[in-house]
Amino acid sequence: MSRLCFQYGTVHTGKTRYAYSIKNRFMKYHLPTMIMAPKNTYQDDISNYDYLIEKEENLFLTIKKQFHSLRLIIIDDAHLLSEVQIDQLLQVAISLNVAIICFGLRTDFRTNGFASAKRLLEIAQVLKEIPSTCPCGEKALFNARKENGKITFSGTQIKQGQIITYEALCPKCYYHKVMQYKKLKESGIL
Repeated sequence: MSRLCFQYGTVHTGKTRYAYSIKNRFMKYHLPTMIMAPKNTYQDDISNYDYLIEKEENLFLTIKKQFHSLRLIIIDDAHLLSEVQIDQLLQVAISLNVAIICFGLRTDFRTNGFASAKRLLEIAQVLKEIPSTCPCGEKALFNARKENGKITFSGTQIKQGQIITYEALCPKCYYHKVMQYKKLKESGIL
């Protein structure tokens, strides 16, 4: 039986690069493999994906009808899928015997979990954290959002734009930035 796997980490851990290295390894042995991503992914270049997933798409039916000969499906930015789509991926692994590896974030810039990441943590048969390092040298666990180069803790969970960047931080550095942000907000500077 194939399995549903969730490999998660903070921003800038090389999740996408790792996904492509797995695909290349499988393709080297002529094992049919595909990399998919949600259509609303915020990667700089989505043209490198083999298939873009629609927001309300039934992944089980799509894979059963169009991609049933695959041995491995890699999903990048899985945290942007719906919870229902995550359940459908488990159904693919069990019913169609296709291995699924999902890569994504566990939490957003406010340390709130993504609904689909939470669902993956609940049902995936294999969980693997991809470690990253904070600029201070400690293990990074959180993602901080920067708008115009300044840390922010307000706004929607998903936001795109050229002025938006993210940084991986350890808990100590993250909460230090939260306290700085709160002081600036209370003083009226923000």
